[in-house]
Amino acid sequence: LPPVMRLDPWASSGFKDYARLRDQFGLEPFAEDTPGVPDHRLFRRGIVFAHRGWEPFGRALAARAQGADEPAAVMTGLMPSGRMHLGHKLVLDQAIAYQQRGCDVTIAVADLEAAATRDVSLAAAQELARDEYLRNYIALGLAPCRFYFQSQSLAVQRLGHQLSRRVNWSKLEALYGFGGDTSMAHANAPLLQAADILHPQLSEHGGPRPTLVPVGVDQDPHLRLTRDLANGVRLLHARLTKDGRVGVFVKRDDGVEALLAEAGKLAAGLGFTQQKPIPAYKALYLDDAGAADVARLDAALARLDAAHSGFGFVAPAGSYHRLMTGLTGDKMSSSQPDSAIFLSDTPDEARRKVMRAQTTGGQTVDEHREHGGRPDECPVFELFAFHLLDDDDELRRIHDSCRAGEWLCGACKKLAAEQLGEFLAAHQQRAAVADLTPFGV
Repeated sequence: LPPVMRLDPWASSGFKDYARLRDQFGLEPFAEDTPGVPDHRLFRRGIVFAHRGWEPFGRALAARAQGADEPAAVMTGLMPSGRMHLGHKLVLDQAIAYQQRGCDVTIAVADLEAAATRDVSLAAAQELARDEYLRNYIALGLAPCRFYFQSQSLAVQRLGHQLSRRVNWSKLEALYGFGGDTSMAHANAPLLQAADILHPQLSEHGGPRPTLVPVGVDQDPHLRLTRDLANGVRLLHARLTKDGRVGVFVKRDDGVEALLAEAGKLAAGLGFTQQKPIPAYKALYLDDAGAADVARLDAALARLDAAHSGFGFVAPAGSYHRLMTGLTGDKMSSSQPDSAIFLSDTPDEARRKVMRAQTTGGQTVDEHREHGGRPDECPVFELFAFHLLDDDDELRRIHDSCRAGEWLCGACKKLAAEQLGEFLAAHQQRAAVADLTPFGV
């Protein structure tokens, strides 16, 4: 059997077999009937290839597309420990696309995590976040939104402390591989991440609503922990029982009948009228609801939960994108400058990196023409697919011509280098005049 894959949010290597990774970690593919999937190149091309718990957010997004004022939020963050490169840009491309669809966007600067796991001072992390990341974000098209530092958010720190009561060391060991040499600052980082993800649903930041966290697949441990915590702090929730019934269940001992009565009224408003309350079991069964109704019902119950002094968190969804291959053939990384295109690289520097990049064509022109190339494994083709080409037909032409041996690596590199140089020149002009004032930093 092949070795078991492991996801490490702080030190992941590149992945090749995303289908196997998806199956091993229980991620769901995007299907034709998945609600609310954006018509965006990253989705059309399978770069965003899987999700966890998408349905509540997807339904909200689909409702917004039909003109409904359905609340939906996007939460993302950045680790300010190195310069921003094209691999980091993938998350911003998604956040901007959702923001343009009316979603509320929140961006956390993980300066406490950078200090704990990368030995970066808070002052250096904050300067890098403002002058490197935020400037680039604005130049890419991000409109004003909430942008904050972990170290300056009392709400995040307080929530992280409250959530820590529900996590033991065994869980952190299982999720992250922590051991006896793990510092407590590092061990606390996932709890702060969970607080970052969940706190936009606190009443002072907008209240309970479907929330999406777009991430590289290496960040999935954070989503699994946060979804468990979101469900664990609820006072009442909906779920499918082992015998296939949909039930609403209360987690506290006082006021059970009143809570079940309110839940019944809410469920009736959603069209579920065949109800059987059993206060002794702290349960309300809905005999005209099915498995497909659970996510919608639970999202509605979150607001009732919050009204009774619960947190009322809707378990956040995760969407997962493939990690960019570095120009050297390994993972694109800030710590390996030749592997990455940084948004602060001069156009000439970027062109030189592309022209030196490893490709997956034949060793010689004759071999390439005879056997063709492997564009799906090529970091230069990824530049087109991930960033440089919006035209799917043109991308397909390059892909098929490479595989047929008609399109040579030299010509491919030259085109990518030219387009990348033009993109960086225009982008850096916008970044130089970016106005940080509306972001409050």
